Amino acid sequence: MKFIPLVWAGIWRKRSRAILILLQVVIAFALFGVLQGLASAVNQAIASTHVDRLYVGNKLQLGSPIPISIVERLKTVPGVRAVTYRYQFGASYQRPEQGVPICATDVDSFLAVYPEDKVDPAQVRAMRQIQDGAIVGIGTMHKYGWKIGQRVTLQSGLKRMDGTGNWTFDIVGTWVDGEEDNEDDSQLLITHYRYVNESLPTGPARDTIGIAVLRIADPARATQIEQTIDAQYANSPNETLTQSEQELAAADLANFGDIDAVAHRIVGATFFVLLFATGALMMQSIRERTPELGILKTVGFSDQRVMVLILAETLVLCLIGAVIGLWLGVRLLPVANDYIGSVTVPPTVFAIGLACAVVLALAAGSMAAWRGLRLRVVDALASR
Repeated sequence: MKFIPLVWAGIWRKRSRAILILLQVVIAFALFGVLQGLASAVNQAIASTHVDRLYVGNKLQLGSPIPISIVERLKTVPGVRAVTYRYQFGASYQRPEQGVPICATDVDSFLAVYPEDKVDPAQVRAMRQIQDGAIVGIGTMHKYGWKIGQRVTLQSGLKRMDGTGNWTFDIVGTWVDGEEDNEDDSQLLITHYRYVNESLPTGPARDTIGIAVLRIADPARATQIEQTIDAQYANSPNETLTQSEQELAAADLANFGDIDAVAHRIVGATFFVLLFATGALMMQSIRERTPELGILKTVGFSDQRVMVLILAETLVLCLIGAVIGLWLGVRLLPVANDYIGSVTVPPTVFAIGLACAVVLALAAGSMAAWRGLRLRVVDALASR
């Protein structure tokens, strides 16, 4: 502990230089925290997918219409426990920017395939009785101040038989993602497929769905089931592409690019530049303090102890900067929630960040510390 004042005095001997080093480290580790947090969020999103769910869509483009008649045939595929379907379209409430995603489906089969979604059984029973009923995500309910029993009208580009885009729903219940209990992930308005389908004008949009979702008994047979389904519709007007939830999540996140590779390259380049910048500043500091180091050796400090003091200065600056930078990175990450969902930074990112700070400090301070180790008292005092 008695050497701490010496370390602190060495750091603040020239405050402008110390602040410059600290800012460099803070910026580098803030970038490290953001990029590693994003990469971890992507990996978490893929790892949290359900291995027992498969998605069947149009082979040409996922979400393009496929006939609803496919659902009954999918129920006969060996290994399939439950099948549901989704016809999704967008709408807005009162103002165009107030979007509400709508999913038309069979509510009972939907909840069988997505058992993690929490809905009051009494509300499900009420839903069965109301043709234009809707179960709304708790996030949307809170966002717009809706209440159960309220009747809302939404505007959509999907036209009804009467030529308007006005869709009216009776809110009979709410749902929430039971795995996350996160309002941001509970936005969807779920309604009856029959109500939406019968409201559409006669044409290509009727009796179609965007995607069918399967829950299978044995995830180990997922690939086999995928191949079986796609083989049934090969060379037909409605060729399908069946993917697991993990494959689908990976494909969606691939739109952002290979975040892991990008993160590693950017962080590597940043640390490489930081290493030389910090090392150069520390060497400048040692050159300016050569006589002072000579005096320390004169009063009894060994070569090794002087070297440790120099390394300690670099270590303190890098660790303080890394802690501040990682904290800033975590504070910036919620900006990405709208794009990849709720982002959490695992403790391993902090541990790796601090370990990198230690390695960076030792590497950046090594040349300066070596100079201090090899410094002779006569040469040091001669430069006074």
